[in-house]
Amino acid sequence: MSLSSIRRVDRLLRYGRGRLEATAGAGPLRLVTGSPAADADSLAASVGYAFLLSLQAAPGAVVLPWAPIPRADLELRPEAELLFRRAGLEPALLACAEEVDPERVGERPGGLELVLVDSDGSWLPAAARGRIVEVLDHHPEARRPAEASSLRWAVEQVGSACTLVAERLLGQDPGLLDAGLALLLLGPILLDTALFSPQAHRATDRDVRAARHLSQAAGAAQVELYTELLDARQRLPGLSSRDLLRRDFKGGEAGGIRYGISSSPVPLERWRERDAAPEREVGRFLAERQLDLLLVMMGWEEPGSGEFRRELGIAAVDPRHAAAAAAWLREAGLGLRELEGPAAGAAPAAGAAPAAGAAPGAGAAPAAGAPVLWFSQPAVEISRKGLEPRLRSWLEAGGLEAGR
Repeated sequence: MSLSSIRRVDRLLRYGRGRLEATAGAGPLRLVTGSPAADADSLAASVGYAFLLSLQAAPGAVVLPWAPIPRADLELRPEAELLFRRAGLEPALLACAEEVDPERVGERPGGLELVLVDSDGSWLPAAARGRIVEVLDHHPEARRPAEASSLRWAVEQVGSACTLVAERLLGQDPGLLDAGLALLLLGPILLDTALFSPQAHRATDRDVRAARHLSQAAGAAQVELYTELLDARQRLPGLSSRDLLRRDFKGGEAGGIRYGISSSPVPLERWRERDAAPEREVGRFLAERQLDLLLVMMGWEEPGSGEFRRELGIAAVDPRHAAAAAAWLREAGLGLRELEGPAAGAAPAAGAAPAAGAAPGAGAAPAAGAPVLWFSQPAVEISRKGLEPRLRSWLEAGGLEAGR
C-alpha cells in the first residue's frame, strides 16, 4: 500500500533533518524556504513546494523545507502550529535556524542550493543569495537577486504563496493533494485573503479556484477552518509586547535607512490590556534590531461583525523622522487618523515622571528616546505587502530628508 502524500512529507522532514547533520559529500542539498517572518503561508508553501521538488529531484538529491527562525519561535505562530497538527504533521520536525544559520548559509560547504517561496531572498546575506536557484513569489515588488547567476523566476500576483504551490501540485498530479496536504495549503489561503473578503482586496480568482480544489480534497469547510485558525492567531495567549513585535517582522534598508515593519493581529486597545506601556518595548525593539524607523501594522477582524480593521504605529530613533513618515503615509492614501483616548496614549517625553502609583519604569519613554505615534487606518486594503515597496521607494528617494 502506497503512502499518502502527507506521510511522505513526514518522511521527507525526518530524513532531511538527518541529512543536514551529514557531511557535505553526502549528495546535493536543496533548501526550500520563505519569508523570515515565517508565517503560516511561508511555512506551508515551503513544505508543499519542497514535497513537489523532491518528486522531481535526481536520485541522491535531498530537498528539504527550512524555517529560517529559531525553533522556539514557532510557538509565536499558534495558527501555523495548529494548522500543521490538523494536517497530520508535527511542527517540531521542521528544520530551523539551529540546523542552518540564516546568516551563514552562504558559507555552508557542498552543493547547497536555495529555493525561495513567498520571498525574493533580499533578506539573506549576499553570499547566501548566490545560492538561490529558484524564486516562486506572489509579491509584485520582488527583485531578482543580482548574486544569483542562474535562476528560475516566477512572480505571480495572487493572495497567497500556497495558491501558487497548489496550482503546481495540481498540474503535476491532482492525486498528490490528499486530505492532509490539501488542508495544509488551504489554511494560509483563507488567512491571507481574509476568507476572500472584498474589503481586504487580497483575493484573486486563482485563490478562490485553488481553495475550492483544496477544500474538496481536504473535506474541510472553509468558514470553519478560517474561524479556527483566525481565533488561534488573534488570541495569542501569553505573548509579551516583544513577542508581538517579532513574531511577524520584516526588515530592510533603503536610502541608508534601516526600517522594519511588524505585523500584529492584536489591536492597540487589547495590546494595552497585556502591557500598559507597549511604547517601552517598541523603543527597545528599535534598539535591538538597530532600526531607524519602525512601523507596527495591526490588522484584525472584529468579533461578531467580522469587520476587518487596521491601526498603525510609527516610531523612530529621531522623532522628526516619525513625523515625516506619518506625513508621507497620510499622503500615501492610508487615511490615517490619530487615535484618541486611553488606547492612544504614547509614552511621555524622555525624563518625564511616571504616573503616581505606577510600577518602576511604567510610562517611561521608549529606550530609543522617541514616542510612538498611533493611528487608525481606514484604508484597510493597504497591507504590509502593498505598503513595503512604496515605503522602500520613498526612502530611496530621500523621503526622510524633510525630517532631518
